[in-house]
Order: sequence, then structure tokens, then C-alpha cells
Amino acid sequence: MQLTANATLIIEIEDVDAICCYRDRDGYTFEESLRFEILLQDLILTPNCILTIDFPAEMFIDPYYEAEKIMDAVQHVIQELYTAPISIY
Repeated sequence: MQLTANATLIIEIEDVDAICCYRDRDGYTFEESLRFEILLQDLILTPNCILTIDFPAEMFIDPYYEAEKIMDAVQHVIQELYTAPISIY
């Protein structure tokens, strides 16, 4: 994951793979997995620092990823932690 200067959170396929791994191996929810990844990657987020979330295209091709559930989980966790309205791409 990477937060750009223009307030875009870029989620890479490796991040999605990790989130799915926690689901499959450890039984974590996508929300729990995302919170863990944010901590693991030392991603420093402040209120209103994310305006857009960019997901990898591969996530939408392979049904293994459950793209809709991941998108919902990411949006939920970010909105839970921070108050900015978010656009998802």
C-alpha cells in the first residue's frame, strides 16, 4: 500500500494477496486483515488523508479475490478510522 501526495491510497496486488492469505490461512475477516496490513506496513494515516482508493485490475479478473467484499472492507475500515468521503476506482 502506498499513499500518494494527491491523497490516493494505492493498493497493490501483493496487498490483496496478503489480505486473502489472512482470510484463508488464519480465518480473519477482510477488515481485520486490512487493519493488520496497515500496521504491518507502517502506513501512517491521518484524518482526511485519503480521498481516493486505487485497486489493482487483477483483483477484478480472478473471483478468488472476492473484489466486491474487499472493496467494501477497505472502504469500511478507512471510513471507520478517518472521516473523509472516499472515491473508489
